[in-house]
Amino acid sequence: MILIDIFLMIFLTSVTGSVILAFWKPVSLVLDRFGEIRLIRRLLWVVIAFHLIPVVFLWFLTATVGSRKAGRLFSITPFFLNAFKVIAVLWLAGFLWKIFKYLEHLYSQWLLLRLSYPGGAQIRKKVDEIRGRLGIRKEISVWESEEVPSPFISGFLKYRIFIPKQVEDEEELDIILEHELCHFRQGDLHLKKLCMWIVRIQWFNPFVYLLRNEVDRWGESLCDYEMCYGREHSWKMKKYFDVVIKYCEETDEDNPYAIMYLGNDYKEIKRRIERMKKMTTRKTLKRASAVLLILCFALASAVTSMAAGKGVETLYGMGYDLTMVRTFENRADEPEMEEFTRVKTAGMDIVQTDEPVYLDERGLNSYTWTLDPGEIYETGLFYASNGDTIEVNVSSSPKSSNVGVGLDQPNGILRGVSGTCPYAHTFTVNQNGFHRVYAENLMSSKITVVVTVSR
Repeated sequence: MILIDIFLMIFLTSVTGSVILAFWKPVSLVLDRFGEIRLIRRLLWVVIAFHLIPVVFLWFLTATVGSRKAGRLFSITPFFLNAFKVIAVLWLAGFLWKIFKYLEHLYSQWLLLRLSYPGGAQIRKKVDEIRGRLGIRKEISVWESEEVPSPFISGFLKYRIFIPKQVEDEEELDIILEHELCHFRQGDLHLKKLCMWIVRIQWFNPFVYLLRNEVDRWGESLCDYEMCYGREHSWKMKKYFDVVIKYCEETDEDNPYAIMYLGNDYKEIKRRIERMKKMTTRKTLKRASAVLLILCFALASAVTSMAAGKGVETLYGMGYDLTMVRTFENRADEPEMEEFTRVKTAGMDIVQTDEPVYLDERGLNSYTWTLDPGEIYETGLFYASNGDTIEVNVSSSPKSSNVGVGLDQPNGILRGVSGTCPYAHTFTVNQNGFHRVYAENLMSSKITVVVTVSR
């Protein structure tokens, strides 16, 4: 169940994140007309957050624990249980494969570092000068290699810029170093790292690959703007893009490492050039308008994600209705079981398993426990209100064992019945609060019991 819960959390977060990405896309197209590249990237951080934080999952989980009126998203039918087991294992296999590819790429980075050598004194001087101009305090090393066709920056705690050995022109070197340091200053490596972990975890979702491409696209466009317009020391657009095109190298888009290249897509470079050409004719939004837009986008994204979560719940409920099978037995000839109550004492051998109970109007939960003589096993807490009914079915191995079952009530009183298995009893709740279902071995030898709880 733990693996299934993890997968449900990831799946629901992936769905809502994708909805926010779809919401962000038309907004970015409008902002692009105003030349608001920086604002587009800020909104991308919001999209990333909704891919990482399981807002809707936590909301449903809290609602399910707190009230029997909660949705059915965590109610499991036998069909769903078997299907989720298969899907969760497939997801885990894909995730482990992504981790393997990541480690493989880390190893290739280590090999590249061994085949490279640190830049000379002139390069280090240039880097220090540009770092000072950009206000970067972090030490960043430069490595030259014949194995590198296109410059890039990478790293986590130690950041490195890799440049091709054939870079000899000083202006070209200045442009390359400044471009990569711009990536560092504007946080592209951190954003890319978060995005790459989203891709690894949510690998089954095609929209996360689109998200990764958008992170690259707008990170590069913001660098272009900084290089051509953003500061007093700006480069002429033709000279800058001549260098970008010269060192552009088509790369593997499924690169599992957080790397920002100078350029890795000729078609995208053409779009970047066209975007920069139009920057001088565009009117930018006022600061107050930009802040208001960010707040409105975050609020609208939260509402949209909740609506998406409700949509998933509705579809889940339809599947629940189609796959839920109930069986009814005629118990007319069975005598009614008499309930009894007793106070919990320190001498009782009670084990609280904390196994979750997902009770809604049609919830179903099954637990298998092996009990020593006199031992009591309890489920995790669940909320029930006065007047609710809870049906407990119990069977045992060996058969015809004497077993007690009941409710551990909020006031600390055990309320239950006992009998020879198999049997069932329906309890009518008489107090509001958090309860547990328990089973007690009344035999003189160890037994295994299967307890099923439903409303």
